[in-house]
Amino acid sequence: MQFILAKRAGFCSGVKKAFQITEDASQSGSRWSTLGPLVHNHDVVRYFQARGIATVESLPDIAEGGVIIRSHGVTPAILVEAKEKDIPVLDATCPLVKRVQELAELLSNEGYDIIIFGDRKHPEVRGLLGWCAEKATVVANLEEACSYPNVKRLGIISQTTKDEQEFFRIAAHLLPKAQEVRVFNTTCAATRQRQEAARELSREVDLMLVIGDRNSSNTKTLVQECQQTGVRTLWIQSAADIEAQEFSEVSKVGITAGASTPDWIIKEVLNKMAEFEVGALQEQNQVNQEQENQLLENNAPEENFARMEAEMADLASPNRGDIVKGIVIQVTDDEVMVDVGGKSEGIIPLREMSFKDVHSAKDLVEIGDELEVLVLKWDDDGTILLSKKKVDSKRAMDKLEEDFKEGRLVDGTIVGSVKGGLLVDVGVVAFLPASHVEDGYVKDLDEYIGKNFKFNIIEFNRHKKRGSQIVLSRKQLVEGERTKQKEEFWAKIEEGQTVKGRVKRIVDYGAFIDLGGFEGLLHVSEMDHVRVSHPSAILKEGDEIDVYILALDRDKQRVSLSRKKLLKSPWEIVVEKYKEGDIIDGKVVRIAPFGAFVEIEPGVDGLVHISQLANRRVEKPQDVVSVNQPVKVKILSIDTQEKRIGLSIKEVVAEAEQDEVQEFLEKQDQEVLEPDSKAILPQTEDF
Repeated sequence: MQFILAKRAGFCSGVKKAFQITEDASQSGSRWSTLGPLVHNHDVVRYFQARGIATVESLPDIAEGGVIIRSHGVTPAILVEAKEKDIPVLDATCPLVKRVQELAELLSNEGYDIIIFGDRKHPEVRGLLGWCAEKATVVANLEEACSYPNVKRLGIISQTTKDEQEFFRIAAHLLPKAQEVRVFNTTCAATRQRQEAARELSREVDLMLVIGDRNSSNTKTLVQECQQTGVRTLWIQSAADIEAQEFSEVSKVGITAGASTPDWIIKEVLNKMAEFEVGALQEQNQVNQEQENQLLENNAPEENFARMEAEMADLASPNRGDIVKGIVIQVTDDEVMVDVGGKSEGIIPLREMSFKDVHSAKDLVEIGDELEVLVLKWDDDGTILLSKKKVDSKRAMDKLEEDFKEGRLVDGTIVGSVKGGLLVDVGVVAFLPASHVEDGYVKDLDEYIGKNFKFNIIEFNRHKKRGSQIVLSRKQLVEGERTKQKEEFWAKIEEGQTVKGRVKRIVDYGAFIDLGGFEGLLHVSEMDHVRVSHPSAILKEGDEIDVYILALDRDKQRVSLSRKKLLKSPWEIVVEKYKEGDIIDGKVVRIAPFGAFVEIEPGVDGLVHISQLANRRVEKPQDVVSVNQPVKVKILSIDTQEKRIGLSIKEVVAEAEQDEVQEFLEKQDQEVLEPDSKAILPQTEDF
């Protein structure tokens, strides 16, 4: 007969936490009592009773000492009562149950009608009702959910030990019953995984043994899950419940245990099963002595039990400093829960997930991901604290040390700036001095943040206590790249070409343009057709622009550039944009004895002759206009050869007056054709 232990069985992390807190309390020298059974397992309760931990049903039953809140949690009223009575409290509530309590309180405070999927008499559910002011409705199954009335706002939560799929079915049925529904899947991932492991094992064996207390809700669910696969299932509380005749025609037995079943009970069952196997072999040996000798020589029962003992050894929790593999079973914004084997779950706080600045663990991992983690410590509350960041850091440091020794380049992302340089993510955070960012001075280091580059490692010391353990450089790489780019640049550049460039530096007399390996000068006089007061008036560092190769000096390696050559001249713009007879806006820019010059486009002025300033005789132009005065002008002529434009203000005024007169006449004609129907006619006397 072969027996197989389920991959996940026995104490969950919440029960381990409660057990550890109570174990410590029993050794503290003070008197403590648990409020109700610590967990739903009589053997655990008896274990602590033998160590002086009593079980009470209410706070008034405590004559001396403090109270331990069991893993199922309590109502807030009990916590208040303990404080008022000055009773010390050790809270062994399962962290997942605490989370459900918080959600129940949140939904209650926000005015939701609340449904709890669970058993009304279960202590966890009784506690949850207290956290939502006793205003929730408890449903035990889909039939009860069907009778729930329609409401405006509905919140749905679950007892942690209930079946997840049944919870989903109930939630789906309740969705149409409210205008707004909030559903929180609060079923326990550890419980869910135990159920999945039990189902998988049930399909491989002839008989399933489920070990757990008759009052344990999660054990009851395990039994139901196994039975639903069709396999014969026995629910036992201890090894004493095992009867030999149950295994007379069984060749393979599966064994699992509820989350509140202690390891020693599971081991006792394994011992008993091994005894049955020895008995079966002895009976067989009486029939066939030769077969008996062979089996006894091979130590089959001992080997089988040794294998089971090895599996049970996995129940031991990992120790501080161990690096173990685990599977992600739950992810929130602030932490990740990981099954690290040994039937244990640990917590990775967000700060231990990555050295990168992240706002949610959901951005880093998903349920089902396999992680390598370092066991940091057991918290006072029994929680295993883990770190992914430290394992990643060690792996990265090992690789970087090898890269440093071999002189290999490393890839990295610049993630921040500090005094004197930049921080680079190369698997761990390394330092890039400002003098090694480029092959020259860098004005603004922040421009590099978020960019990816290759680096040389110029210093590596993993045992360095102060300063950076890893120092990087790009200087030689940039110098080599610049040299290569410069050679390629001079090989293909010619006068008259139009190329793209990036504004590298701006000076009073122009701007230096990076042409991809070489810088050329764009003089201020070549920036535009109009006068430029300062290069910064039209360009800024980092701008990408097209430039014209004006001149090359290969001996001195100088490149003169022009932007003006690629721009339309103001006269070209005027010719395309305007025609004779157009009335346009302009500005008086200077006055001469013979008239006024009006700017109609930047760089293009037209002349309003003194005779065209007004429809009267003008002695001096300044009697009519002044410098910087905006005016409307009519284009009288455009001489593209001489680049002259004749303008008139007088014509604009005349046309405006003519339009005004025409509008008046049209309005008058309209009034004649359509007299006011409301006018009062003079009355006449009737002779």
